Amino acid sequence: MRTIQVILMVTTLFLSACQEESHVISGIEGTYEGHFIRSSPTAKYQPSKVILTLSNGEFRGESERTKYPAICNGTYEVKGNKVEFSNACVWTAEFDWTLILSGEFSAELASDELTLQRNIGSIWDLYELKRQ
Repeated sequence: MRTIQVILMVTTLFLSACQEESHVISGIEGTYEGHFIRSSPTAKYQPSKVILTLSNGEFRGESERTKYPAICNGTYEVKGNKVEFSNACVWTAEFDWTLILSGEFSAELASDELTLQRNIGSIWDLYELKRQ
């Protein structure tokens, strides 16, 4: 019985050591310009120019197209390689609320380029941004 426990413990340690470590995002603050791109296998979407400012856990931004995406302002929190946005604005009901910058995004920061990405069902949202 003791041998089985030892084997299970060693196997668990081995498997956990083999798992890929998540990249931790740091130094994300700044003003970024770039594009928002939505994609889906069933629809074709146009990209939109965006500006996003991240500072002290708060964000604000805008898009060249009204509510595409809907950015406004709110707070954000970095969690490993993810960024969680909480939008503080009041929105009207006449548009697709999945376009609001809110919720959890996978994030990658390489030099001065920030990529934010999320999946909602078969829809993918991508922000490709460059620090100004």
